[in-house]
Amino acid sequence: MTRGLGLVCIALVALAGCGGEKTVYSDAEGNEVKVTRKGNGDASAIRIENADGSANVNIDGAPTDTKLPLGLKLYPGAKIVSTMISNSDGKAGGLYMMETDADSDTVMAWYRKAVVASGFKIESELTTPDLRSISASKDGGSFSLQVVPSDTGSSITLLVGEG
Repeated sequence: MTRGLGLVCIALVALAGCGGEKTVYSDAEGNEVKVTRKGNGDASAIRIENADGSANVNIDGAPTDTKLPLGLKLYPGAKIVSTMISNSDGKAGGLYMMETDADSDTVMAWYRKAVVASGFKIESELTTPDLRSISASKDGGSFSLQVVPSDTGSSITLLVGEG
């Protein structure tokens, strides 16, 4: 999905202020990237498609029953702030940003237990006063999780991908 990456960046900037439209960009070799945006600025959905696959960006979050690749789960009760989900060559991946009223240590303990039970091998872990982070993998993919304390609980960033 790397072909046309520069076009995707230009397309996202071009559509940022629009209420909704579909635009097709092409490079000198004729590779096309189709960008569709729906929404009103407060709630936006952008779909990017080319010959290699597609990606979806949701500005105002996603349903709490969103299915993650590799059997991972969203933190229970967390509010999804934004997502960027891709599918390229049949492999899914995504970036999920969430907020929860749970503290960082509680969130990290829940994810550590859940991923080990799902067959992941934790490869790295970092704990500082301002950040909790783990990275893990299993056959078919990997993920990286960062949890940052906030005034009302924690901010969670989960990056997951197959392949």
